[in-house]
Amino acid sequence: MYTMDTMLNLVNITQARNNLSKLVTRVVSENKPVVLIRESTPQVVLVPYEKFQAQEQKWQGEFEKAVLSARKQFKKYLKKKGVPYPKTEKEIYEFVNKATGRH
Repeated sequence: MYTMDTMLNLVNITQARNNLSKLVTRVVSENKPVVLIRESTPQVVLVPYEKFQAQEQKWQGEFEKAVLSARKQFKKYLKKKGVPYPKTEKEIYEFVNKATGRH
C-alpha cells in the first residue's frame, strides 16, 4: 500500500476532470499521491510515476521471495512424505491438481 506522508490529499472526481493538467502537475511537483473521491468514497489514487514504479518493484521482490519460500516448503513437505519433487513447473501443477482433486 502507498504510504501517505501527511494528511490525504482528497479531490472530487469532477474537480479532477475539470483540472486534470493542474492536478497532474501538483502530484508530480509535490511528489505526493492524490485520492480521487466520488460521492464521498475514495475511488482512485493518482501517484507520481517514480513512486508507482518503486512500489511495483518492491511488490515484485516480495512476491518472488514468497514464491521461493513456498517452493522450499513444498519441497520439504514432499520429501517428508516420501514423494519425489516434480521436475518441471507443469508437473508441479499436475501434482497439486491431482492432490487437491481438481483433475
